[in-house]
Amino acid sequence: MPQFYAGDDPGLTALEGPAIADSLSDILDGLSERLEAPQHVPVGALKEAKTAAQAGIDLNDLIRTYRVGQAVTWDCLMEVSNTIIEEPEQRLEVLRRAAAYHFDWNDTVVAGVIEAYQEEYKAFYFKSRDRKRRAIIRDILRGLTVDADSLNYTFRGQHLGVVAWGESAESAVQQIGSLLGGEQVSITGTDGTVLSWVHNGQLANRLVRVGARFSPPNGSYVAIGDIASGLDGFRLTHRQAWQAYRVGRILRSPYTRYADVALEALALRDTQSARDYVQYILGPLDPQDSRSQVLLETLEAYFASGQNGALTSQKLAVHERTVAYRLKSIEQKLGVHVSSRRDELSSALRFARILKAGDALGVTDTLDEDGSNPPI
Repeated sequence: MPQFYAGDDPGLTALEGPAIADSLSDILDGLSERLEAPQHVPVGALKEAKTAAQAGIDLNDLIRTYRVGQAVTWDCLMEVSNTIIEEPEQRLEVLRRAAAYHFDWNDTVVAGVIEAYQEEYKAFYFKSRDRKRRAIIRDILRGLTVDADSLNYTFRGQHLGVVAWGESAESAVQQIGSLLGGEQVSITGTDGTVLSWVHNGQLANRLVRVGARFSPPNGSYVAIGDIASGLDGFRLTHRQAWQAYRVGRILRSPYTRYADVALEALALRDTQSARDYVQYILGPLDPQDSRSQVLLETLEAYFASGQNGALTSQKLAVHERTVAYRLKSIEQKLGVHVSSRRDELSSALRFARILKAGDALGVTDTLDEDGSNPPI
């Protein structure tokens, strides 16, 4: 279902795992206990439906994900029944009853998902106070030519894209807008986000001061793009802020700049390739192993110190000879000189950090020990 991910929405992607887990648990409970249609829709499915509506996912595409899930789950049920039930007549009866329940489940849940989607879609696109402003900006972001005079926002000059989320997302956006000064336009986004743009002729100078003074309200988070000019820049800085938001969600960082996490944002577009890269570059230095973790931290500090052993020893509060010994151990394990692979090693360390943080939150994909995707 590639069209389901076309919007590249981290909030929607994060809800996919819980929605599938809730649905599978509900199906398994029914097969083992009730064998009758459920009276409710799993919470994860409802949350996913509402966020899909906000993200503008076509309802038919959302429904199709359930058809795909039903087909995959049914394939699994048939395979398992063929393995554990030897008597053909008994196996047929089991499959017949399981099929009846599964189809009832799918009909009930999909009906609830459609209702939740339609209600949220109406509320988000037709009843919300910023619906007209959001429609104009969404058209602009898609590259369409529209009349944007009603926004009272200048598209010439420099812009800075902002994404805020959390308990007081609107306050956080207003706060950063006040610090930067100039014009500001904001709209509600998916999954409780607030999207904003700031226009000011002196953004570069003011942004430096914001970095030192800005602290969002408790429980709120902000991600920003880089300064860009003109209408194309308006779109570009939003895309950058959105990618910074992808990283900020995982790191739980109150203030995330795209300039600081552009590499991590790129890695998160394809986590499996990022994992493969980390494995290829770091090899035997397993981040899960305590001894390897010490070596990786030393290597990270060494690069951060400009490959200066003395500064690294001060940073880690260990003897300089200890740093030298650890670097030698790293080179022996990897079979390469650290200095000759600095770029590859540094990027692999950054990828490993963001993937580990994502795993801890259950954000990124889960893999088996052999690196493959686990079957249902």
